[in-house]
Amino acid sequence: MTPMGPAQLLSAAAHAVKDDTHRPLAIYLHVPFCRSKCHFCDWVVDIPVRRLRFEEEERRAYLDALSRQIRLYGPLLTGLGYRPDVMYWGGGTPTRLTPRELTRLAEAVQESFDLSTLRQWSVETTPNDLTEDVVAMLREAGVDRMSVGVQSLSDYQLRVSGRVHGPDDVMRAVELLRAGGIDNFNVDLISGFPGETLASLGETFDRLLPLAPPHVSVYPYRATPKTVMAMQLTRRQSEAHNRTAMTRAYEFAMDRLRSAGYHEYCHGYWVRDAAHEDQDGNYKYDLTGDKIGFGSGAESIIGHHLLWNENRKYEDYLENPDRFTFAHRFSLDDPSRLTAPVGGALMTREGVVFERFRRLTGLSFHDVRDTPYFSRWLTVLTDCGARLVETPTALRMETDTIHRAYITHLAYTMYSGLTPERA
Repeated sequence: MTPMGPAQLLSAAAHAVKDDTHRPLAIYLHVPFCRSKCHFCDWVVDIPVRRLRFEEEERRAYLDALSRQIRLYGPLLTGLGYRPDVMYWGGGTPTRLTPRELTRLAEAVQESFDLSTLRQWSVETTPNDLTEDVVAMLREAGVDRMSVGVQSLSDYQLRVSGRVHGPDDVMRAVELLRAGGIDNFNVDLISGFPGETLASLGETFDRLLPLAPPHVSVYPYRATPKTVMAMQLTRRQSEAHNRTAMTRAYEFAMDRLRSAGYHEYCHGYWVRDAAHEDQDGNYKYDLTGDKIGFGSGAESIIGHHLLWNENRKYEDYLENPDRFTFAHRFSLDDPSRLTAPVGGALMTREGVVFERFRRLTGLSFHDVRDTPYFSRWLTVLTDCGARLVETPTALRMETDTIHRAYITHLAYTMYSGLTPERA
């Protein structure tokens, strides 16, 4: 795909939104630095460990490029009438940055966009990278939600996953957030790690639930190619869960969370109070509107185009952050590029709302669904256990089939090096 620069993007966006009076926007900032390279993480596979662990001086070139990109596109999108609805800083680990670096990025965004309509500003962290100074700086800037990458509270599972924090770090991080005035936070967990027992998963919930996190995310493990865990599975160094065990692990998590008063508002997303829902996740999965991703590895959907700057082209991004290295206009000729938006929407209670889909992609969902690719894809999803329900305005899955269909589909399609018999 040919790269896309500011002039082409501006033209595409202007054409796409010309009839829309309401132009919400999601902002995503990507920070591609971490303290360690986790064995399960699909984002770090193409990133050298040394670059991942850059210190402040080595990070300067990236922050220069990121600030330049924000300050270029912010005014352009604002001029077209876009107004930010949600903002999310992810990675990587944004809190790997110092308070001074974080302040620099916050100022770039605040000076480039009108944030008066922002409903939620979330930032990812890990328990071992969170400090009192960082929490204070983020709260002062306007951050009102944090997402803590915990994954497990089992000492053994943390070690085999390549994490560098322990359960005590999680307790400390929760205390820091609450003491710093950020009462809305998420805790990320993974269910169904290779070789993990239900007793070990139960240990995680025994330690987590007394902390009463407002939001809990539970992601079924997926063996992404080139990650350490996936290679161990391929080499038979670790026993993979089959889909029955994967489902059992997720349903164990469901039972523990429901017993503690949580409800699932989107596949994997659990809250007690709707006020603590992840508005960024709702925005993207509900197909609410366009999103702009800043940074190397960040994805955007603007003006009916899918855009991103690829992780493996980090040096290209430093040299020219004004352009996107990948640009694809959504079309019926390549419907596979629509799999992620459609799949994400089907994880929600509303499903694919046809009018939102049209505004986001420029295409009729019925035309997309009738392509050979999507006809096959929806058949596979049905074979995986999904019960699809269509109304005049949307296509959705029956709620009680979402997690089973998702996990079955994951078991058959995402496991690198595994045969269907093992899935």
